[in-house]
This record gives sequence, structure tokens and C-alpha cells, in this order.
Amino acid sequence: MRRHSKAERETLTMAAMNKYRAAVIGLGFIGLRADIPRKQLPQSHTLAYRMNPDMELAAAVGVRQEQGDQLALVAPETKYYMDLGAMLDEQRLDVISICTPEHVRFELLRTVMSRSAASVLFLEKPVATSLQEAEEIAALVKRHRRTVVVNLSRRWSEGVRQIRQAVRSEELGKLTNIHLRYTRGVHNIGSHLFDLVRYVAGEIDRVQVLRQVPTNMDKKGDWTFSFQFTLTNGVPGYAEAFDDRNYLMFEMDLFFDKGKIELLRTGDEIRFYAAAGHASIQGYHLTLKREEKNLLARTSNIQKAVEHIVDILRSGAEPVSTLEDGIYPLYVADALIRSHRNDGSIQSVRGK
Repeated sequence: MRRHSKAERETLTMAAMNKYRAAVIGLGFIGLRADIPRKQLPQSHTLAYRMNPDMELAAAVGVRQEQGDQLALVAPETKYYMDLGAMLDEQRLDVISICTPEHVRFELLRTVMSRSAASVLFLEKPVATSLQEAEEIAALVKRHRRTVVVNLSRRWSEGVRQIRQAVRSEELGKLTNIHLRYTRGVHNIGSHLFDLVRYVAGEIDRVQVLRQVPTNMDKKGDWTFSFQFTLTNGVPGYAEAFDDRNYLMFEMDLFFDKGKIELLRTGDEIRFYAAAGHASIQGYHLTLKREEKNLLARTSNIQKAVEHIVDILRSGAEPVSTLEDGIYPLYVADALIRSHRNDGSIQSVRGK
């Protein structure tokens, strides 16, 4: 193997010194295991940091030595800890990813912010186990003056951004209806679903549960409901729940007075339709205008999120996904649970 010259060694040292230092706390699926075996594009926080040229993944914290062995397969140069306090004491960090279960989130955040000067926290969802705890976390973050980015992954999807732009520009006319199809709990998949609607079309204002659908999330107390809803701008919608023991589903149809947009296969496909005349059938019908396929194979949302964090650290860019964005889905979930407990009554999301 060729040895680096003194000038090359100095260049490499300077490059390392100019990198932002990151750590990952929690080496479960999204923290690490999503990339074992390694994927072509990063799916975990660990590999997304390691592959970013402006980041150095300095440390990671797990709970078993087995996780340290797995970490060595993806990021062999990263120091592994099973003692959170030791990691926070020893490492100078710019950003910390928190990928632990939500039931330990508040105490963990309090420890991290009191013992580390990391200016950006990259937080997995759901943000907390309850609205009260989420509001306590918000107060904690404000007191310590940290920037929190919540991993609501669709916000970094190019396809979702195209949908948002089409809604805002009224490319297909005015939005008239929304249909959603999902599995796996109002806190689990629901957090992404509710944020997706808010991001592209507006806040959900009122909900009414129609029925509960059994899923694998029942054992965790995360219920899944079919429900009607209305946005604050008056647009009506319907969300239909499915049992994830059959298959996973995350789909959205947006209907406009001059067309339709479909988000399919968890965002891997997006189709834009325009109303147009038909040669053989009287009246206007939906005609495919354009489509995007294999979006998930072309880009990595977690990779784009880390690139965005670099922009925040370097230039003070405004976060695309804030702590307030991360808390909002909890308001929707809480309203749905209240509706279910009150025999399908209409409930306000913000509790007004």
C-alpha cells in the first residue's frame, strides 16, 4: 500500500478538522440496522453520516456489544460506547442523532443537552409518548437554545416537494378532496401521514373516527383508525386503515377540480393527472400528465436530511422539519383517540 506524503497527510488532517462531528444514540433499525447488509443508498443515520463528506461520525452509543460489532461493519473508525455519559464527556460534537424508543426520550434529551454543546439534535419520531411530554421537551429545547430537526422523512423527498408545489401553484386547479390509505398506528406510520398532509395541503382541523382496524401495533398500544377529517381550509378527507399483517400501505390521492395526484408505494411512485376531453367518451376524464417512478431507489431521504443538517451548521439555514412539526402529529393522534373513546364524535385537533 502506498504511503501518503507529508503534504498529503497534512491535507487529510485539515479535511478531518474541518468536518462536523456527529454521534448516533440508539443503534436499532433506523440508527444502524437498516444498512446491515449495506444498501446502495444509506437508510440509517449511521451510514448517512459516514457517507457525507462534510461529516465525521465520531461516536455511537448502544446497549449491547453485538451492536458495537455491527457498527464496525458499517463505520469501523467510529468509537462505540455503551455508557452515554462517557461518550458525552469525551466527545466534542456538533450534531447528535437520537434514535432511541420514545419512552426514554425526555430524560435522554435532558442528559444530552446538559452535558453536550452539540448545537443540532436530529430526532426520530414520534417525538414523545404524550402531548404533555412533547410540550416539556419543547420547553427544554427552548431553555437550552438548541436546534432540533425531526426525521419526518417525506419532507426531504423530491417527489413530495413536487406535490407541494403543484398544490400551492394550483397547477391542477383547487384542491377539493383527500384520500389516504395507511397501516401501523396513529403514532407510528400515522406521524408521517399527518405530517405529509400538513406539509403539502394544510393542517388537519377536525377528525371523526369511523372504526378501529387491528394491526401489529396493537400490542404496543398504538391504535389504527379509519377516519374522516377536515383541513383548516375546509377541504374534506378520508383516511382508510389496513392491517399490516397482510401488507404495508402508505398512499395518498389528492383530488383537484382540474386533475388528480397519486402518491403510491410509500412514495416510490407519483402520478399527475389532468382533466381532458376523451375521443370516444363524452365529458372530461383524467389523463396521465406525468409520472415519477423508482424514487426511493434514486435518492435517500436520510442522506438528504444529513445534507440539510450540514447547511444548518454551515450557514444557519432554517430547518425543513422542526420540533413543532414533529409535535403536530401527536395533536392529530390525540384527537383521534378522543374521538374513538367518545363513540366516534367529532374532535378538534388543537383541542379548541
